[in-house]
Amino acid sequence: MTKLDRRDAIKALAAPLLLGPLAGTLKAATPGTGDTVTARTRSGLVIGRSTGSAIAFKGIPYGGPTGGANRFMPPTPPVPWREPLHALHDGPASPQSNPDRPRPGAGPESEDCLTLNVWTPALRDGRKRPVMVWLHGGGLWRLSAAGAYQDGTNLAAHGDVVMVSPNHRLGVLGFAWLQDKDSRFTGSASAGMLDLVQALQWVRDHAEEFGGDPDNVTILGQSGGGQKVSLLMAMPAAHGLFHKAIIQSGPAPLALEPAYASKLSGRLLDLLGIDKASTADIQKVPLESIMRAYYRIFDEIGGFGVMGVIQDFAPVVDGVTLPQHPFWNGASPLSRHIPLMIGSTRTEMTEYFLDAHPAAPQRSAEQVVHDLVPIFGDDAAGIVMHYRAAHPGAGLWEVDALIRSDWPTRLFTRRIADAQARLGGAPVFTYRMDWATGARGGLLMSPHAIDIAFALDTVGADPVEPGELDAQNRMQRQMGGAWLAFARTGNPQHRGIPAWPAYDRARPTMLFNLESKFALAPDGADLDLLEAGLPRYRVVAGGVGEAK
Repeated sequence: MTKLDRRDAIKALAAPLLLGPLAGTLKAATPGTGDTVTARTRSGLVIGRSTGSAIAFKGIPYGGPTGGANRFMPPTPPVPWREPLHALHDGPASPQSNPDRPRPGAGPESEDCLTLNVWTPALRDGRKRPVMVWLHGGGLWRLSAAGAYQDGTNLAAHGDVVMVSPNHRLGVLGFAWLQDKDSRFTGSASAGMLDLVQALQWVRDHAEEFGGDPDNVTILGQSGGGQKVSLLMAMPAAHGLFHKAIIQSGPAPLALEPAYASKLSGRLLDLLGIDKASTADIQKVPLESIMRAYYRIFDEIGGFGVMGVIQDFAPVVDGVTLPQHPFWNGASPLSRHIPLMIGSTRTEMTEYFLDAHPAAPQRSAEQVVHDLVPIFGDDAAGIVMHYRAAHPGAGLWEVDALIRSDWPTRLFTRRIADAQARLGGAPVFTYRMDWATGARGGLLMSPHAIDIAFALDTVGADPVEPGELDAQNRMQRQMGGAWLAFARTGNPQHRGIPAWPAYDRARPTMLFNLESKFALAPDGADLDLLEAGLPRYRVVAGGVGEAK
């Protein structure tokens, strides 16, 4: 991954962390190695590759074409194939490139992107292993399931689980609200999420073939993947298709309201020269024209804005596909009995902010306040003053990093945990990942996405800062062990970490570090201050409606 790619990935809300020279090697399948293995799917035979420790199948279709007459429509079943399908390579990503600013080295993209990857220790052996369905990051508009940093080989081999990771429609193709213009497009604003529902149906139908248990499925994701987990927990179509959920640094208590979504799609039609009476003509428009219009709108709304505050094309609270905001006005009763694990890293935004503003660590207090005014308005100075007093050992750079981590990621994380716990059903477990890397002169601390490798057992898949491999492996054993325990039992407790009680009004939280520890409401006063100011801050584009 080039430096440019890395920065793009950070802006997309999720990516592996590039720290320094390579200090480890992921044990993953590579083309031309290993023995081929054949599995049966309802659409035909698929040929995967065994590495000796796990079997990998890549690019298995779980849905039909999504272009042309199927554009903006719910997914269709995959087209069956007669000859065995060689499932040896990642499927194409959903279209996401700007035609006017192509990225060097970008992977293949296609509207026909409904494929998934599977890693398993064995086929058809009746072991009924936990199934972990990893939803890739990148907000709701970028990236894919490809990449060594989210390869499932080690997770399957070391954890004795089945890992599945789907691609699905993103951005304007996955979430354009068109049904107020043409009823034939009902559900179009959740098309990309309905793709994931269909992927979960595929998992239900094929888990036993791939050595898994269809009655023990955990959905998990980091950043944008966590947003997708949040949304699935409130979707009737997904009910019963998963049994546990993990949200990493990607809480999405809110979706979009119809009025705002209608403005986005109206602008899209205007740019494409399509009037409301001819909305269906959008299915005939060249893909490049749609993507060019999308990026024009993206620039007009200010890009992705503040990470975690949804303002781009996204699922809409329509009363049917998504009956309510996932967690804003209370958690959905659909997920009352779903155990939830949710958390974040301590300084989420350091790498993104440092790349965008290399001189940021040298700012004065006045400059830090100035940079926070667009988020907090007149409250910015008081917030900085509070954090400096609450964290007397932290310099200005760290204070700013804590504020930008708490708003909105950690605050939204707490809001989801509170809402889910109030349902009084399955337990909730919260965590904060505090281990700090020394990369970039120690300025990154605990940045967004560094914990993906710990959760998925891919430490060494991307370069590791010299001297930190042992520390990262230790973090992997603690966090990865918790993720596996949770997938098996709905409780993350294991012998390698201290006692971790379920969430309640005291807000117990596991603080993962080289020496992990348990704390009660570790960010309480900071988050209380931000919570008090919520009515004055922008939490989602277009405002928030009442519970439906």
